[in-house]
Amino acid sequence: MSAIEDAQEEVKPDMTPMIDVVFLMIIFFICIDFKVLESKLPAYLPKDKGSQNTKVEPQEQLSIKIYVDNKGTPTYPDGANANSINPNTNRPYRFVLKDHRIRWEVGPKPIADLKAVKDELTKIALDPASQVKDETAPGGKKLMSCVIEAYPGTFYDDVAKTADAANDAGFKEINFGGGLGPAPGKK
Repeated sequence: MSAIEDAQEEVKPDMTPMIDVVFLMIIFFICIDFKVLESKLPAYLPKDKGSQNTKVEPQEQLSIKIYVDNKGTPTYPDGANANSINPNTNRPYRFVLKDHRIRWEVGPKPIADLKAVKDELTKIALDPASQVKDETAPGGKKLMSCVIEAYPGTFYDDVAKTADAANDAGFKEINFGGGLGPAPGKK
């Protein structure tokens, strides 16, 4: 009977070497400095980009700058403050900025309200002098692109409304500038 019992016994693999390998990999990944490894890995970059001596002509674009005149004060719903959590959403309460004022510069022209920004952008879009050479259609022209540069202290809402005004005016290529630094007084 011992031969039948031996044949029916379940075969179990030895997991000790597998566990040893996993522990060695954990130690390896804990000890390795990824920055050193990253610099040693070869990077196969495309040869047709960046290594050519061709000159790229600068593209004309309209600059739309957004400045903050008054940051405003956050106003919360009844009895809430900056640290209050909305029990319905388990998130902080939303606030509305009171006395938040911004101003724009469309090209060199200072503008104080959003409707005037849209009117100025529409006027620029309709001007034939705003047409530039279209690289995708030889001999064709297109409306120049615009770049929205939000200065420190502006909010996403300010930029979004400005982008909507540019889109409504007919600008199809809208870029966003950045890297202008933190708001004054912040590090």
